[in-house]
Amino acid sequence: MTSRLLPWRPRPEPDELLSSWLARVARGNSGKLHTFCHAVWPGLQIWNRDIDAVAPALLLAELGRRTGVDASRIDQTTLRSLEGVLFEELQVVGPTQWVRPLGIFHRTRRRGGQQWCPLCLAADQEPYYRRRWRLAIASTCLGHGVVLADTCHACGAPAVPHRGEDPMCHLCKADRRDHPLLPADSQALQLEWRMAQLLEADPTLHSPLEELHPLAYFGLIRQVMTVIGWGERSQALRDDIAASWGGDPAPPDGRQLEAASPVARHRVSALAGRAMRGWPWMFVGHCADAGVWKSWAFADKRYNRSPFAYAQVVDRYLSAPLQPSLRG
Repeated sequence: MTSRLLPWRPRPEPDELLSSWLARVARGNSGKLHTFCHAVWPGLQIWNRDIDAVAPALLLAELGRRTGVDASRIDQTTLRSLEGVLFEELQVVGPTQWVRPLGIFHRTRRRGGQQWCPLCLAADQEPYYRRRWRLAIASTCLGHGVVLADTCHACGAPAVPHRGEDPMCHLCKADRRDHPLLPADSQALQLEWRMAQLLEADPTLHSPLEELHPLAYFGLIRQVMTVIGWGERSQALRDDIAASWGGDPAPPDGRQLEAASPVARHRVSALAGRAMRGWPWMFVGHCADAGVWKSWAFADKRYNRSPFAYAQVVDRYLSAPLQPSLRG
């Protein structure tokens, strides 16, 4: 194929992922995704990698030439555009904080890194997948107020949108739009809405905490959620928060935040939203009551990886037992 504009060249939808947009372009022009990709990029392996994270420069450049979409807009469809804001650097090999892993092995995906909202897919004129749905900051749909899905409700398979007849499951053909709905907790919605807002180009700041550099802000929240969900004394901390303010203290699945299911992260997000009100006093008080002192408040045991704003609070208020509790 010569390098010319394609007959069907839709622009990326708001917050659309690169993989989702590329699949729509391919199917609109040939009906067969892999045939199209082989014709435009002969010899280039595309779907055996996480192209939303590590798309080859050749793919991005040629896609821009074929669709007429500006390179800066294409960049916004990738996870790499969040470098320096949500995480320092996107890792080519190994995990990246806040990015949900796909577990790619050859062309198969073994993990539910691609989340979706059934109501969003049902409302879309042409279903597409959002960049936010690949992030661990998202356990909820902010528009519909429901918990996101990440596996098929019929067979448990992860979503592989570029295989089969999307939005049908590529294995059992169940419709992702029919996934059962779980209403979201209001505190999780509020916390995740603020995190989503701070990824915007010119966010409105609502608290002194949000005046931190975005890397520090997101790093602090990740530390809080990790201590609540996966710390050595996390169960006592979850129980204390839930007993005071509500929420579900059940232990989350997964070995860390990014690997946990949407339902599990949603429970942790809801508890973190409650504990972070009036930062840092509510959080410190709950930690003190649950016996989460300095040794346990750095959940990953790597002190120098904690944001200063978090480490300063832990050093100052959780170095020794406090009597009485800071919450009174």
